[in-house]
Parts: sequence; structure tokens; C-alpha cells
Amino acid sequence: MEFSIRRVNALFKKEIKDFGKNMNVFIMCLFPIMICALYSKILGDKFSNDVMVNTNILTLALGTNLVMVGSYVIAMLIAEEKEKNTLRTLMLSAVSPWEFLAGKALITLLVTGIINVILFFMIGMDIQYLGKYMLLSTLVVLSMIEIGAIIGILSPNQMATGVVSMPALIIFYILPLVAKINKTIGRISELLPNYNMNIMLEKVFKGETIGVESTYNICIILVWILIGAVLFMYAYNKKGLDK
Repeated sequence: MEFSIRRVNALFKKEIKDFGKNMNVFIMCLFPIMICALYSKILGDKFSNDVMVNTNILTLALGTNLVMVGSYVIAMLIAEEKEKNTLRTLMLSAVSPWEFLAGKALITLLVTGIINVILFFMIGMDIQYLGKYMLLSTLVVLSMIEIGAIIGILSPNQMATGVVSMPALIIFYILPLVAKINKTIGRISELLPNYNMNIMLEKVFKGETIGVESTYNICIILVWILIGAVLFMYAYNKKGLDK
């Protein structure tokens, strides 16, 4: 079956119309911004003077956006389709798995990207770093969207996404936060896409060049994108038509 841009565009327009109607999704999108504003307020003067403090706040808020919006939102959107039985209809129609995923992923990618830009300017980072920041964060968003799509396929309804997504929340959100405290957790975190993104962003905001030494970090992110694509297809074929 050929990939149709026309069908993806139709799905994307449908998602735009439905996006604002889902209050759970709307609240989830506010979390990263609220966390960024909260920590900025708590840290006071250090927030505006210390580059490392600013970087830590940004990576914390960015991690929240990647996990809670990048993966959890698309999971809820797909689970909502299952609740309405429209997912089954789409799967039995001319819409291919990748067209369906692209239609869902585009709105999530757009919203996540907008939030990432908002966080960047809330922290007050130098605009010269915006391009590298968006490139690195967007690559990780792609992997998180795929993981969220898998969660959505496995979840029977929107309420169940919270339970199904809990392991992903612990792995991708909690572990990078405590990686520097425990050596074992640190070694595990080295295999995660967002942790490797954080390492490269620290270099970027220090004014350092991302060179050959960052090849490992980039490869980890790209491998997760590939792994996510493979796992999504497996979950889609095994669970897609189940109730």
C-alpha cells in the first residue's frame, strides 16, 4: 500500500479539530510550562545568572515535555480512537499504519515543538543555540512519539494509558533525573535518548562544539528511533484490532 500524503493531511486536519476538545491532553501540555515557571521562581536570582542552573531547569522541563506530551499525549489520542472504535475502522480502510501514525504524530510533534520553544525563551537562553536545541530535542521527540504510539496501541482506553505508561515514565523521566546520584542508574541512563540529548545540550549551552566525541550520543538517539518504529509495527500488528 502506497503512503498517501493526502490521507495523512486529512488525518492531521482531523486531529487539529479534536485536539482542543480533549481536556486531558490540554492539561498535560501545560505541565512542562508550569514546572519551568515554578523552578524559575524558586531559584530566584540564580535563575538569571548561572548558565548551569538555567540548563538544569531547561532539561528538567524539556524532559517533562518529551515524556508527558511527546509520548503520553499521542498515547491518549490513539487510546481515544480505540474507545470510539474509529481505530478499527481506519485500520480496515485504506489508511496504512504509517499514515495513521503520521497523522497522529504531526500534531504531537507540532505541539511539543512549540512548547520546547516556549521553554527555551522562558529560561532566557541565548538565541544562537536555538537551532541546535530544536534539532536535538526534535530527534528525541520522534523516539518518544513512537513509544507513546505503542502505549496507545496497548491501552484499551484513555484511563488505562496511565497504568501502561508508568514503566516508560520511570525509565525515561525519572532515571535521567537521578543518573548523577547513582552509578548504576547512570550507566542505564547512558542508553536512553533523552539523557544523551541532555549531555549534548549541556555542551551546546556552554558554547562547546558537538563533534566526533558526541557520535555515541547521536547514535543512541537514532537507534531509539529505529527501535521505536519496529516495536510500533509489532504492537500494531499484534494488538491494533483488539478491544
